[in-house]
Amino acid sequence: MDDELYAVKGITQGIDWSQENISEVFEAFNAEEAKERFSLSKVDIVICDIEMPASNGLELLEWIKVNYPQTETIFVTGHADFSYARTALHLGSFDYLLKPVDFEELKAVVSRVLQKLIVDRTSKKYSSLFESHKPLMEERFWQEFFSNRMSLSEIQLEQLITKYQLNLSPDTSILPILVSVEMWQKELTVREGEIMEYALRNAASELIVKGDRGCVIQDRRGHNLVLLYKRQDEYMDVEDVTNRCESYLTACNHYFYCHLSCYVGTVETFPNLLKTYVSLLEMERSNVTQSNKVLAQFNLWSQRIVSLGTDMMQVEDKEQASVIQKIYDYIDEHLHEEISREQIAEHVHFNSAYLSRLFRKETNCSLSEYILKKRMDKAKLLLTSTNIKISDISSLVGYGDIPHFNKMFKRHVGLTPQEFRKSNP
Repeated sequence: MDDELYAVKGITQGIDWSQENISEVFEAFNAEEAKERFSLSKVDIVICDIEMPASNGLELLEWIKVNYPQTETIFVTGHADFSYARTALHLGSFDYLLKPVDFEELKAVVSRVLQKLIVDRTSKKYSSLFESHKPLMEERFWQEFFSNRMSLSEIQLEQLITKYQLNLSPDTSILPILVSVEMWQKELTVREGEIMEYALRNAASELIVKGDRGCVIQDRRGHNLVLLYKRQDEYMDVEDVTNRCESYLTACNHYFYCHLSCYVGTVETFPNLLKTYVSLLEMERSNVTQSNKVLAQFNLWSQRIVSLGTDMMQVEDKEQASVIQKIYDYIDEHLHEEISREQIAEHVHFNSAYLSRLFRKETNCSLSEYILKKRMDKAKLLLTSTNIKISDISSLVGYGDIPHFNKMFKRHVGLTPQEFRKSNP
């Protein structure tokens, strides 16, 4: 026992461990004490004798590797028989030393252990950081891919995949699904809308992607897309995916208080994917009769997919400015009336969900926010530049209910209409 005490003290006190960047040193005289120490403190390195009272060091090593796999172990032994060392190394010991221990040799081994720990932890840190950024990298890859006017060549595609470090290949097949939010059951600010759509994308990841390979992204135009990946040797059950979309739609109706539709595309390789993506956008834009549905492209659009190309994307860009101006003009002309999103969408011949997203993207506010602002701006102008009665002003800006007009005006301006008129003679 005295020999064991002296051996332990020799190692813990015979070396100035602070010079080796070791902050704390603990002692244990048997396996149970060692296990208890693990429960009390973080242990990075164990220097252990193979021969221990009641239990040998090899058994302790097995326990450490199961319960604390990040801890490194150095064995010391009085046995020159290589079978002990071979067993220790097989179980995962970093190294072993023969007794009597040479302190300089021990310090050299500890130095190598510390270098390994630093490398391992740095690698783990950046691996963890990479994994946390992987969804963002994947989204950026697809944003760049879908923003192209023409399909990429195989070399360009490989370069893009390498750039974003994705586990994809040019021969991967993809099933795209466009998720279109058609109506919220309550008014949302731009920020609230962004938060809710983020929640919808997370729900799509859980309910549509599930355990399959794929992702849920928002492209640069604000479209929400589910993308499911398939290797050449894999089978994708599109009918099952459609059923998942139905379940997703039901869940969103119930938990997120919204109506939406899912437009399910066809399984395509990269050369045809851009065309399919464009056809889904056209499918959504042209849908003015079916709401809160799962619409499958392979059933409804097979004849038109071939003829659709990237021209639609170019036309869309050119149309946006004129469409927004048409919306402005329509709102100005009908400000004294009840104005619904559906009325505006019908006027400009667009799907209402598509119209809302386009308007928000181009103006950074929702249609309802813009209409409210226009009503209040006109009311303020009439209150300060005319003697028209407040009840008549209420009607001129689309409020038949005067108390409601007073409430909305005060919420928007901070004063009642009467107070505003008096403060701006």
